[in-house]
Amino acid sequence: MTDLAESLVGRGIEVTALSGRGRYNGGERLPPREAYRGVRVERAWATSNGKGSVAGRLADYLTFYLGAAWKLLALPRHDVVMALTTPPLIGLLALIACRVRGMKMVALVQDIYPDVGVALGTFREGSLTTRVLDRLNRVVLSGADRVIVLGDCMRERVAAKAGRGNDSKIDVIHNWADGEKICPLADGGPNPFVEEHGLRGRFVVQFSGNLGWVNDFDTPLEAARLLRDREDVLFLFIGDGAKAGEIREYVRRHELGNVQLLPYQPRETLLYSLAAGDAHLVTLAPGLAGLSVPSKTYGILAAGRPVLFVGDPRSDVARLVAEHNCGEVVPTGDASRLARVVSAWADDPEAARRMGADARQLFLRRFDRPHAVEAYAESLFKCLGPPAVVGDRGASAAEVGR
Repeated sequence: MTDLAESLVGRGIEVTALSGRGRYNGGERLPPREAYRGVRVERAWATSNGKGSVAGRLADYLTFYLGAAWKLLALPRHDVVMALTTPPLIGLLALIACRVRGMKMVALVQDIYPDVGVALGTFREGSLTTRVLDRLNRVVLSGADRVIVLGDCMRERVAAKAGRGNDSKIDVIHNWADGEKICPLADGGPNPFVEEHGLRGRFVVQFSGNLGWVNDFDTPLEAARLLRDREDVLFLFIGDGAKAGEIREYVRRHELGNVQLLPYQPRETLLYSLAAGDAHLVTLAPGLAGLSVPSKTYGILAAGRPVLFVGDPRSDVARLVAEHNCGEVVPTGDASRLARVVSAWADDPEAARRMGADARQLFLRRFDRPHAVEAYAESLFKCLGPPAVVGDRGASAAEVGR
């Protein structure tokens, strides 16, 4: 969202970002407002417990709803409000505020609720809670002026919920990375991240990002167990999240010396940390095809590294990898196959490098930052009428999400 806000400002659009004051994992509170590279940042009051407990996270969500509602009504009127799907149903709040104040509303669907909760077992299918949440989500999707989704599989899911006659307002815009900030580094060349963590001389299979419920770690960890005797292969997990404890416990129980865990790395080191992986894992838990699209995929493509996708072959990332020969697709639970692929690439790293080169070319053609920004700008302006009218009056946009 930071990339998008900066780029829209560069196109002459006034942007306000409305968020909470807490950081991703809780703790330090941020100032209530600031200016950042031309973006007006407004932060609603909310608790900042982080992701350590369900009660704390629920408190963060509920207080953010209240704070965001007040900000949406008190801020100067914007032409368009774009609402994310985190926290769930924040779009309903945005839709109500937009109707009260005569603003257009764009729903940016990153995850589909309550379907994600049902797939993960958080909600019971057919329960009253699930039916109510689903109904409210359908109200948001049908009431929004535009809906942006992250892939074709997700579009199919959203179109079924948005209702008949709303297909034409759904835009598919993939997530992206910045191809100037993330680019391939020469294999074997200087990389401070590699030297700092002793990765030189090993084939590194890396997972970088949130270690969350939507991911499948059982399959990669079992593959690591199968490859425990290969000292030249290392599974590297960078990040934190709900499943971090499970990963550490698995490693401890099986005494795996070929698995290493590191905390989140500063954004400015991403170029080097991504380049440290010879292949990158992207995983999706069963039942989530079309409900969630791992955004980490695009940074991997930008870095010129092959994608090892573990999940449903019907999902958007699986389709991408299979169609463009930029990695391998492994069904959930098939650890033996994953281990065979990793072994083959470790024995023939040139094959992995060729797929990585194809990945970078695909990224430049379709997923570099300018492509996505252009698509977002078009979608926002579609809300305001014919281009001649838009050009006469300009536009302002507010992004709402934690």
